Amino acid sequence: MNKNLKLGIELALAVVIVVLVYAVYHTVNVDITFDQEKAKRQAAVIEKLQDARELQFAYEAKYNKYADNWDELIRFAKEDSLEFTYTEGDMEDSAAVAEGRAFQKKVKMAAFEKLRSDSLLSKNFVLEDISKIPGTDSIFEIAASSITSGGAKIPTFQMGVLWDVLLFDLNRQLVVNSKEYSRKTSGYEGLRIGKIDEATTEGNWQ
Repeated sequence: MNKNLKLGIELALAVVIVVLVYAVYHTVNVDITFDQEKAKRQAAVIEKLQDARELQFAYEAKYNKYADNWDELIRFAKEDSLEFTYTEGDMEDSAAVAEGRAFQKKVKMAAFEKLRSDSLLSKNFVLEDISKIPGTDSIFEIAASSITSGGAKIPTFQMGVLWDVLLFDLNRQLVVNSKEYSRKTSGYEGLRIGKIDEATTEGNWQ
């Protein structure tokens, strides 16, 4: 083999190696970037869905059903009230009770304020934005229904967002992979809390 041919082969192999190294680096970098962005968006969505679940719990406690649209849920939080028992003093202290220093009474408080005072909502909670999917112009899916179990009617709800919506501007193949994984593990191609046809209030990430 002459020197020129050998040099040409070595140069060609060097180019191939560089191309392969770059391809591997690029692929790994795309995966890492996607995973980081997906995790950030997922965390923001989970926080919102958990806040919305607290609103649904309060709504169901008053109406024995869940809200099936955001306008109604937001109206409830703004305008409706919840009744609870307020306790003053030690009710186990008979002397305090007899003297009126310890007592209980029924109190009403605006639904939103009650949830806030009980620290059931996140520090980032904004009622008017509860339906909005972070980073998009879309709103979360919301539905409510009921199932019958053991002869009893049990209210159900479901709120969520598809990966196609939440990850709309990211690597398409990786979005498809995320959809497929979620579909196989939870039957929903995205993030969902509650389930319309089951008596569960858990998120499909849990």
